[in-house]
Amino acid sequence: MMDDPHKLDALTSREVAIADIPVLVHRATQTAKAQELHELAGIPWVEQPYSYETQEEYIAQVQAWCEEGKTIVCQYIHDIEHMNRDCYWMDAEKFNELNTKAYIDHLIDSKFVPSRLNVETYRLSDAIKNWQPPVVLKPGDDSPTSGGYGVIICQNKNELTDGLRQFRMTGTESVIIEELLQTKDNYSCQFVYSEELGIQFLGASQQITDDNGIYEGNIIIDKVPKKVIEVGRHIMERGVAEGFVGVAGFDLIVTEAGDVQAIDLNFRQNGSTSMLMFHDALGKPINKFASYVAQSPQQNESFYQTIKKFIAQGVLFPLSFYDGDYFPESVESRFVGIWYADTLEKIETYERELLY
Repeated sequence: MMDDPHKLDALTSREVAIADIPVLVHRATQTAKAQELHELAGIPWVEQPYSYETQEEYIAQVQAWCEEGKTIVCQYIHDIEHMNRDCYWMDAEKFNELNTKAYIDHLIDSKFVPSRLNVETYRLSDAIKNWQPPVVLKPGDDSPTSGGYGVIICQNKNELTDGLRQFRMTGTESVIIEELLQTKDNYSCQFVYSEELGIQFLGASQQITDDNGIYEGNIIIDKVPKKVIEVGRHIMERGVAEGFVGVAGFDLIVTEAGDVQAIDLNFRQNGSTSMLMFHDALGKPINKFASYVAQSPQQNESFYQTIKKFIAQGVLFPLSFYDGDYFPESVESRFVGIWYADTLEKIETYERELLY
């Protein structure tokens, strides 16, 4: 349910450092400031040959690739009038199906899935009578979601009523009602598959979310419970058996009772994928992946200078910088990166300075 074009455009260059292929990015991520941050970190700056500024330019580029017979890797399926189904790197409909929140019930063993019910939106009022808060509401159709947006945690009747109203307003065809788990730990457990590699475990990180379930970043951890990796591999094996190729990450909850439950399957690159791939190279035990936004357009320069200081200090690795001053009327600049230090407390000290 996120509708912030600047936030979405800023994410387009997040995976450039690990892509090793051209990436279609917003031009605000290709400015001299972004280049300076990469060079300061000792990362070769690779200017992307394809960029866009408007939605029309984005769609035109995708359609041009399709006409040229290019194979395109996407985070989400596109409207069929914008991108032909034959252009995807794998079967497009299966890719979309695997990323649909309702499909988890068909893909993996039920013992790894919380109690849930998928119901048509027009039947919600009757169906919800059999559920008592706290519950979680999620889209049951193929509406694209990410970062916790589109997922509503309802702690009481009032929040439940408001959540139902939001789903009706968005036109979602069906809604999943799911029990709210008593969470001990929340992991993003990631794998990659290709015919050459087979299934490889990339690593796992603990996810940070706010009280509403909105994603706020990840922290590398030293020890991942064996059971979490086993459940993750079980999910990846099921996805590969259905035709998936690429990077995938699964949101796995360890409950207070010690059970592992899958609450979301992301058969695509995840926010912390880059962090897992750069962990060894950064050489510090604690890494934190996060994104930040300047407090106002007037704060863009001080925001940028603070980022520069931490990169020069050798504690912050830049993935993407979205230059808010690129636009005729400035907007807030945005930054995506990886902290690396000996302790989480040290990173949190740096963060406070960046944010305030």
